[in-house]
Amino acid sequence: MVIVFTIVFIIGNAAPFAIVLKQLMEQFHTGRGEVSVSQSILMGTAGITGIFVGRMLNRYSPKRFFLWGAIVGGVSSLLLSFSNGLWFLYIFSLIAGVAGGFSNAIVMFTLLSRWFTRKWGTAIGIVMAGASIGGMAIQPLVGIIAVTFGWRATYLFAGSLALAINVPLILFIVKDNPKSMDLLPDGDKVKEIIFHSNDQLPIEENNESVPTSKNNQLFSYLKSPSFWLMGVSFAFVSVGYSAITGHEVSFITDMRISETLAASARGITLGIGAISALASGWLADRLVSRYVTILFFLLATVGMLILIQATSMSSIWLFVAVFGLGTGAFGTLLPMVTRDIFSSTNFGTVFGLAVVFLFAGNAIGVPLAGFMFDASGSYHSVFIIITAIYAAAILGIYFAFGANPKPLIRLSYQKSKKTSSKH
Repeated sequence: MVIVFTIVFIIGNAAPFAIVLKQLMEQFHTGRGEVSVSQSILMGTAGITGIFVGRMLNRYSPKRFFLWGAIVGGVSSLLLSFSNGLWFLYIFSLIAGVAGGFSNAIVMFTLLSRWFTRKWGTAIGIVMAGASIGGMAIQPLVGIIAVTFGWRATYLFAGSLALAINVPLILFIVKDNPKSMDLLPDGDKVKEIIFHSNDQLPIEENNESVPTSKNNQLFSYLKSPSFWLMGVSFAFVSVGYSAITGHEVSFITDMRISETLAASARGITLGIGAISALASGWLADRLVSRYVTILFFLLATVGMLILIQATSMSSIWLFVAVFGLGTGAFGTLLPMVTRDIFSSTNFGTVFGLAVVFLFAGNAIGVPLAGFMFDASGSYHSVFIIITAIYAAAILGIYFAFGANPKPLIRLSYQKSKKTSSKH
């Protein structure tokens, strides 16, 4: 888990797009919308690639996908530094999207599911905290590089970091499952496995009975109302998240605040997410993920309400704290919600489909905010739209589990507490 934490610490956090957006506009003599299209290409390609990767994970090693993702991602970042026109930026972003599909959350969570069963939510939370802490540590450094050396240097830095650190870690240390090291999931001993074997599937939280036949499994998921409610809800929150984090630096610098301070604010937004990543994973191991998800979606909505009224850096810091706490849990919660609704059977397949919604939201959010700013000269209408779709996401995730209320505490957690008290 420490190794995956380190890899995720670097993945994405060295990406400088949000920090160098204005520099790219000046370089290519274009608006925020046109430059932001590169992120749509990246996210869209990653989502499409992720569909195929999710289905192939049942046959191929997660480590192999992780490795190729790190190599292609590092090389694509180096190539981005040589972009001489908008079309070059688009092409190299497409290559980066393929890399993202190879080393995305589907691969990472599938790998973690082989190492953890009862503690899976906590493990995901810890790893996703790596992404948040990485943002807090690396984004200010990227900001300094951008101000001092320009946007090309930032992409060279990001690519070099991935190739120098992530590739060796994956190649020489990452293992596909605990059996390869004569270990058991969760660090359990053989005697403990007998007791815990009944707690691995959260059956009491499932409200969907999906046929397991390989021929009709994919269509069964696509016909499920719960699947679409879950997917659209997470697509909505990812639209908002990508729009805000993609334009956060530009919005703050529009207030005549330095790029370095703006980059630090973005890094802290990501860094605060480490708290909610850990908390959401811990909570989702104990409570049904429906209510945990609603809690963090609500925090993100409150953060947006603060941003709509923001006129000074002091209000920006309040937004950073609340919004960071809300959105830092998104990556942890989607796999937990997916498993709670559809069980852990063929997790890679159904989660591969679910992640498409996440990438679709990311692909829409950045250019949407860019084009709307170009049209109006302000982000205000963007913030209002994001607040509204966050409220809709709260309703969507509630009904994704069915219209009826569900128990708050997991049955598997109640069983483990009762058994522990007997001992």
